[in-house]
Amino acid sequence: MMGMDGEAPPPPPSPDAGKQPSTAPKLAMVLRSLIGAADEKNTGLYLHFNKITDENKKEGAMNIDLNKAMRNAGGENFDYGAFKASYDTDPRIKTMVANFDQHGIEGKTAKTIDDKGGEEAATNADPNGVEQLAKQATDIGSLGSNV
Repeated sequence: MMGMDGEAPPPPPSPDAGKQPSTAPKLAMVLRSLIGAADEKNTGLYLHFNKITDENKKEGAMNIDLNKAMRNAGGENFDYGAFKASYDTDPRIKTMVANFDQHGIEGKTAKTIDDKGGEEAATNADPNGVEQLAKQATDIGSLGSNV
């Protein structure tokens, strides 16, 4: 249809006009990549909203600063509220998250995070077995005679 001046009218605005582009695709890409890396290492994955410290580090998991990972991927920073909004609106994110709270996100990996695992493993570990493995790993003399 032609306008009064003989030119075609402009197209109607898209339903997404004026909205910010979604960060969910970059978040999904980062989550997928980090979950894959954790699965390759047979460990859990915990993504922190804030700086990782000894106090908030999760035992038995790859501890990753989510915002640093997002910056490296060209994405924006996340806090609990921003992440929850993405989680609530993007079904892909839900499939990759085991749990989350105000501190961070537990990725849905093959191996889950067990907060007690590190302490129990240290308590139940055979100290002689660890010493024996360390001795074998550093005993260069025996390697030289078998080569």
